[in-house]
Amino acid sequence: MRNLLIWCLLTLPIILIAQPVDCISERYQKKVFNNIDITSDLTYGNAQNVIGFNQSLELDFYEPASTEEYLTKRPLVVMLFGGAYVLGNKADADMRAWCDSLAHYGYACASVEYRLDNVANFALPDQGIRAAYRAIQDGRAAIRYLLEDPSGFGFNIDPAHIYVGGESAGAISAINIGYLEEAERPAETYSINFFNPDLGCLDCSGNNFVQPFTIAGIIDLWGATIDLDYIDAAENIPMVIIHGDQDNVVPFDTGPPFGVPTFPTFFGAVPLDAEMTAKNICHQFFPYPGQGHVIYGIPTGVVTFPNQFWAPIFTQGHQFLYDKTMRFNSPIPTGALMVCENDIETYQVPATAGSIYCWDAVNGTIISTNNNQVTVQWNNGSGFLTLTETNCIDVVGVAQTIEVLPTSCCAPISLNIFFDGFPSQSSWDIVDANGNMVANGNSYGSVASNSSIIESTCLPDGCYTLNFYDALNNGMCPFQSSGLGVSTFITPGTLITAGSIVGTLSLVASPGLCGNYNLTDALGNTLANGGGGFGSQQSNSFCISGGLAPKTDNTIKNDFKINSNELLLNIFPTATTGILNIEFNNEAEKNIPLKIIDLSGRTVKLEPLVNTSSSYKINVNNLPNGNYILQVLNNNKIESRPFVKF
Repeated sequence: MRNLLIWCLLTLPIILIAQPVDCISERYQKKVFNNIDITSDLTYGNAQNVIGFNQSLELDFYEPASTEEYLTKRPLVVMLFGGAYVLGNKADADMRAWCDSLAHYGYACASVEYRLDNVANFALPDQGIRAAYRAIQDGRAAIRYLLEDPSGFGFNIDPAHIYVGGESAGAISAINIGYLEEAERPAETYSINFFNPDLGCLDCSGNNFVQPFTIAGIIDLWGATIDLDYIDAAENIPMVIIHGDQDNVVPFDTGPPFGVPTFPTFFGAVPLDAEMTAKNICHQFFPYPGQGHVIYGIPTGVVTFPNQFWAPIFTQGHQFLYDKTMRFNSPIPTGALMVCENDIETYQVPATAGSIYCWDAVNGTIISTNNNQVTVQWNNGSGFLTLTETNCIDVVGVAQTIEVLPTSCCAPISLNIFFDGFPSQSSWDIVDANGNMVANGNSYGSVASNSSIIESTCLPDGCYTLNFYDALNNGMCPFQSSGLGVSTFITPGTLITAGSIVGTLSLVASPGLCGNYNLTDALGNTLANGGGGFGSQQSNSFCISGGLAPKTDNTIKNDFKINSNELLLNIFPTATTGILNIEFNNEAEKNIPLKIIDLSGRTVKLEPLVNTSSSYKINVNNLPNGNYILQVLNNNKIESRPFVKF
């Protein structure tokens, strides 16, 4: 039993190591614990053995030393020894090596004793299957015991990460502990005769603990299954298959154990690999050409374990558990992707119990963090926010990065001008609160009489004045003629409604229309308007806010230069009512996916294959007015460009 001193030490908080908070951990990937604790001969249950006697069932438990452990829940690996169901025990050298090594890597591990048959009985019909079934029952009973922890030893097993493995007969049992269901029990396990009673259900032997569980992964060392239909796609239990192709005990392909025709047919590594491939079940297959059974050394009898194959086989086993069953992707942060320079924005991910979250910002300053939430103040230029999640068993997730596009923000505005008969006389400008001109138009000599145009620009948040000018002091109305044929101009104070017809009484001039103008924001809201006979100047004050578009002239291509071996992407205009033009100046990839997302990250338009050999146009007319981001996947990297639809 456990040393009383160690148990007392566990109760002293001062020696407990807190879970790391830096999202950097090599646990499960290499030896990270200097010391381990081993508790031998723990009784996990009892059951009737092959000769009818009640047998005590024991296991040896390996774990990181209590003075070094910092987790309250650990993944468990249950290992089952080999020996054709008639030989072997939990103290075999390879079982000790597996559990010792796995404990140093950060796992809890149990080497489990299970009921054996005897050679004379095993040779009889059906006894091999019954022997394997007893081992399966015992392995499951051991797992229930470790989850129940009835004596309060502090096994601290994470039920989401229970693995089972074994070699030879132990591997056969491990595969079936994972995949065999109650409805699939072999007929041989039911009552055959007085000497062979019903062995009971899968979880009806060993102990009475009720601890439902599923297996998260299997280590198959030269094992097999009696029925490939046990391998269900719905269960989808990952498995690493390691087997020598010259095995004459457990078939590498298909056949009876030991090549004895009277034994049932077993399906070894090759058909297992094919079945799992066909059913799209995660697995890895490591054949060892020219090698036979128990290729890393015989662990009992004449001790030859370990040989040169132990290290690579252990590496293949533990790396499979980590890479294929434990590794995960950190969540993608949500929050504003297009922001103003120096803006402070908050990003977050859903919180998972027991997880810690580490944030890193490039070209931004982290103001505060609250585990699954971060607040960042962005600088100018593209920024990147990276999140790494470390889960409750200290597995570090694959980091996720989003690109944030800070811009010197401005709000797109449009000036719709309807000219009178003399467009060349009209001009306008916009000045800021300090009197600085920020936009203007004064060259309309080539514009046709009584026509309209739209001028667009983009202004930072603030308040402004729109000034409209007329060179001949009659506003945006034509002159009128007197009855004597002498032309005069409409003077200030004359009440003429914008757009109304101004009549004449002579042939000197034809009737015309008064002009007008209307200034709107990206959503079509009117900011200022006017026109008609205002004299030489008309001024309107207005304010804008919420701008997120980059300050660029609509006629100028928005060039984003990146590394010469990557895509050179141009988009224009960056504020558009309908068509977005895209140019690709590098044909490293002929066809690439392209999508448009809104500021919540939702995809609103997708172009699966875009030819990069020429310019490309996207019609965004049907998108609601607002701010968007164009994303292109190039060389496995996402490149983003902001634009505004108005």
